[in-house]
Amino acid sequence: MYSCFHSVGLPKRSLLECVDLVADAGYDAIELNAETLPWAPAHITPETGAAERKAVVEACARRGLRIPAVGAHVGMVDADPASRAAAIAFVNGCTDIAVDVGAPFVHILSGPLPEAVDRDDAWRWFARAVEETVAYADTRTIGLGIEAIAGHLFHTVDDYHALRRDLPGVGFKVNFDPSHLKVQKEDPRRVVDELGDSIAHVHLKDGKGLFPDFTFPPLGQGTIDFAGLVEGLRRAGYGGALSVEYEAQVYGFRESEDEILTNGKRFCDQLLASGQG
Repeated sequence: MYSCFHSVGLPKRSLLECVDLVADAGYDAIELNAETLPWAPAHITPETGAAERKAVVEACARRGLRIPAVGAHVGMVDADPASRAAAIAFVNGCTDIAVDVGAPFVHILSGPLPEAVDRDDAWRWFARAVEETVAYADTRTIGLGIEAIAGHLFHTVDDYHALRRDLPGVGFKVNFDPSHLKVQKEDPRRVVDELGDSIAHVHLKDGKGLFPDFTFPPLGQGTIDFAGLVEGLRRAGYGGALSVEYEAQVYGFRESEDEILTNGKRFCDQLLASGQG
């Protein structure tokens, strides 16, 4: 396993600035954010041109950073069929980004269940979207995984199992973010124990409280047993990134960019050293 920083944690910086800051902090890798959030613009999208993509690749090579993943988060269960089609096109475009920047993995989410939409209908829409985006990713030799998100249609450990049953032969992976499970009273260790062979990428983000009254505090200030999870990941044969995903500012925590990067790197290093990861 190795250290990584998710660019979403530096929302005021350009992607090239993020590369330098992450490298200066000593990380081994940088994850690229393609999601537009209320507090964070996307750092890269399918509209990003070839020259900009090349510049990112060159900057990472110059600074010795890997790019393990592209976060292609967009709601995929909108009631409007055109919006659902656009979401699939967006994810496929992010898969193309992954090819261009040398990232092996793209991860998605379902989005919340829209009002006045039957859950079974939304589940079918999401299953179809997963099937289509995985098929496209397969043609590009890219892995595609799902992140379970609190408050979304797809949000529990059991949802991974249910979708596996509904999509036999569709090789979707797991983007493991224990924070979203912890704040739902889900046991994150179940993902490691039951789906360890499907985990392709891991987020380090702490959680505290119970959805919808919860926070994602700085690492070490929540209630997640990261040491136990990392030991389980090691036993499961996971050798990928531990990607620090900082969103604590959304919940009132105030840390400088230097503190965010330094504290995240220290936390990650401690986890890796604890079991010679």
